[in-house]
Amino acid sequence: MNSIEPGGDLIPSQVAHAEDIGRVGIELELPVALGSRLRKRWGEVRASSFENKGTVHVNDRAVTILTSVSRLFRSPLRRDLTLRREDIFNARINGRSVLFELANGGELETIVVRTRNRDDARLLREALPTQMTRTYATENHEQLQFLEGINARTPHVWATWSIVTIAALVYFWMAARGHGRISPDISVAAGSNFGPYTQEGQWWRLLTSLFIHANFVHLLFNMIVLAQTGRIAERLFGTGRFIALYLLAGLTGSLVSLLWHPAVNSMGASGAIYGVLGAIVAYLLRHGSVVPRAFYLRQLHVAVAFIIYTLPGGFRHSGVDNGAHLGGLFGGFILGLVLAPTPDESTRASDDWMMTFGVPAAVTCALIGGMVWALVDLGKRPDRQDAMQFAKFVMQMVRPERQAIADVIALKRYPATDEGRTTVAGRIRGTLVPEWQRLYDLTEASQVPPNPSAQKVRRNLLTYYGETLDLLKLAANSIEAKQADDKVVPMLVQKVDYERTEVIKRGTPSKAR
Repeated sequence: MNSIEPGGDLIPSQVAHAEDIGRVGIELELPVALGSRLRKRWGEVRASSFENKGTVHVNDRAVTILTSVSRLFRSPLRRDLTLRREDIFNARINGRSVLFELANGGELETIVVRTRNRDDARLLREALPTQMTRTYATENHEQLQFLEGINARTPHVWATWSIVTIAALVYFWMAARGHGRISPDISVAAGSNFGPYTQEGQWWRLLTSLFIHANFVHLLFNMIVLAQTGRIAERLFGTGRFIALYLLAGLTGSLVSLLWHPAVNSMGASGAIYGVLGAIVAYLLRHGSVVPRAFYLRQLHVAVAFIIYTLPGGFRHSGVDNGAHLGGLFGGFILGLVLAPTPDESTRASDDWMMTFGVPAAVTCALIGGMVWALVDLGKRPDRQDAMQFAKFVMQMVRPERQAIADVIALKRYPATDEGRTTVAGRIRGTLVPEWQRLYDLTEASQVPPNPSAQKVRRNLLTYYGETLDLLKLAANSIEAKQADDKVVPMLVQKVDYERTEVIKRGTPSKAR
C-alpha cells in the first residue's frame, strides 16, 4: 500500500471533480472477476488470480462488487465490497482489466477487476469517478504530453507497415515459384544470406535477406512482433531514422551471422527486429530522465522480457540464427544511442549537423567496417573456405535432386498393363537409376570439411541416394519379373518424397531469423 496524507496527495473530489459526486443517471451492471494476490512489477500492479467471479454494480452513489469463489464440498466463499464513489481514484484500463485506487484511512489500496472484453472495460471505466491523486494526475499529464509530442513528430508509421507489406509480398512470390514450398534454392535465388555467395561479392544479400522468410509461420511471427515494436520505435525516432536504424541493425545482424557460421543459408527479419528492440532500450536509457515513468517501465519491460524469453531458445534450436539476433541487438542498441532524438525535438533537423548526421555516420561506418574487415580476414582460413565450398556444393545439388524426385513422382501415372509395366521398368533403368547414381557419385567425391555438421550432411545424403538407388533397382526387377503389383511404384514414390523431407530437416544448412 502507498501511504498518503489526506488532503495532501489526494485531490479533493468536491473541488477538482465535483461532477463525479452525485452524478444522476449512472446505472451499470457487468459480470467481472475480482483480482487477488496483487503484486507490483515494472511499475504496474497485477493480479495473480481472478478466482473471485461475480458482478459489479455502479450507480450514482456507490460501486458494489459482489463475488464468490467455488470450494470443493463447501459452500462458495463470498466477498462483497461496497465502495463510496468519493473514495475511488485513478481509474484506468489495462486490456480488459480496470484498475483503480481506494482511499482508506490515509492509504491507497489497489483494486483490479477483469471484465469479459475490452468494450465492457471501457463501459466500466466511463462509469467510475474521474478523480485522481495529484501524483497520478501529474504523471498522467506528462505521459499524455509525451505521447502527443511523438505522435505529432511522426503522425503516420508508414515505414513499419511498408516493411510488413514488402516482406509479405516477397514471401507469397517465393511460395508461388515453389508451388507452396520454399526450398533452399528458391530462398537463395530470392536473395537470402547464403554465406558462400555473399562472401564471393554478392554483398547485397546482407540486406535483401531481411525480407525473406522460410515459411508462413516464420513470416507471421516476425511481422506481428515488428508491427508491435516498429510502431513504437518509429514514433520515438522518426520515420527517417527508423528506416536507417532498421536496415543498419539488420546489416550488423547479417554480418555477425556470417562471422558466426559462414556456410549457412540465413533469412528473416528478426535480426533487424532485435535491433529495433535494442534501439528502444537505448532510447529509454538515454532519455530516461524525461520519458514518463509509466511509459518507460512498460516499454522497457516488453523489450527486455522478449529478449530474455526468446534468445535462450535460439541456442537450443540449430535452425535458429542467434548470430543474427545478437548482432542485430548489439547494432540496434549502439545506433539507438547515437540516433535517439530528444522527446521535445521537432521534425525540423537540428542545427548541429555534426551531431545529427556526422556522429551516427562515423559510428555506423566504424561498426560495419570493423565487421567486414574481420569477415574478410577470417575468410582466408582454410577451414572456413572448405565449409563454404561444401555448402555451395550441397546447394547446387538441390536442383538436379528436385528433378530426380519429380521423375520418380511421375511414375505414379503409368498405365497398369503389361506393356505399361515394361515401359516403366525401362524408364527406371534408363533414366532414373543414372540420375540417382550421378547424385550419389558427386556427393561421394565431394570434399568435406572436418567439422561434424558437414560430415552429417554428407552422410545423410549418401544414405538417402543409396537407399533410393536400391529401391529403384528392386522395383525395376520386380516389374520385369511380373512380381510387383500396382502398389509398388506409389509406395516407392511416397518413400522417396518422405525421405527427402527428413533429409532436409536433418542436414540442409539453413537458419531462420
